[in-house]
Amino acid sequence: MRTEPSGNCRAVVILPARRPRDLRRFVGVVDYVVVDDEVDAAAAEAAGLRWILNRYGGKSGALATALEEVKADLYVFIDDDAYPGRWLEALRGACGRFATAYRWVLDRFQNLFSLGGFDWMVWRRTRFLYGGAMTVPATRKRAAAEALKRCPVDDMALTAVAGDIEVLPLLVPMDGSDSAWAFFMRQSTAAKLGNFRLWLVETFYYVLWTATAVFFPLLLVVHAARTALRSRRALGRVDWVQVLLSPLERPLQAFIFAASAFRRCFEWRGRVVCGKC
Repeated sequence: MRTEPSGNCRAVVILPARRPRDLRRFVGVVDYVVVDDEVDAAAAEAAGLRWILNRYGGKSGALATALEEVKADLYVFIDDDAYPGRWLEALRGACGRFATAYRWVLDRFQNLFSLGGFDWMVWRRTRFLYGGAMTVPATRKRAAAEALKRCPVDDMALTAVAGDIEVLPLLVPMDGSDSAWAFFMRQSTAAKLGNFRLWLVETFYYVLWTATAVFFPLLLVVHAARTALRSRRALGRVDWVQVLLSPLERPLQAFIFAASAFRRCFEWRGRVVCGKC
């Protein structure tokens, strides 16, 4: 399979489907949907989208399948709970590079925890590929496919082979998880297993920031201003409810990371992961 040229770079957008859902918002922006079975294939066809059958199972297997079956210069992987926007066009332009954008969860409570990850992506030494929106250059597709076959967690697998990662200054609006607590524990435990040193730094930082804000409330004002700017970047407008909730963000993150200290495994798309890939 070959995509049509996009300028000097043939960029193909791949969507791994994990359950039957309405895919119509991806018409015109997604080139292929990778499906696990006939039910997901029917959902893709109903939306008028081309599909590929997953050879290996799971999300990592879906991405590996696309890397092996589709010919392109750049592979853009996005999740089916994302909402296309400027961020997608920016990813399509990341020719020859591993690149990523981060999420803005449309569930405001879940977003209080989720936004903490973006702070660590802006630092070069702690960057990682966020699985909901990322690119793989064709020059590294063989290594990327093999890593995905070994590891069921796609962002862990691809971050391990990426080396330098470009972080786009855009946020991806996405639906929230069905279970907030499961989402919190999955993300924090995955961070611990994937990079224990970073997990320690994050835990210390969130606890220290929360304690400091008690004595220096101006920190809460500065953080609220950052939240306002981020919401405008993600949504095109300021989400004032999220801004008002922002004083809860760091305390919640401190609590979740501390709670994950006692977790050795996490569930990822029906599989239990208990170690670094």
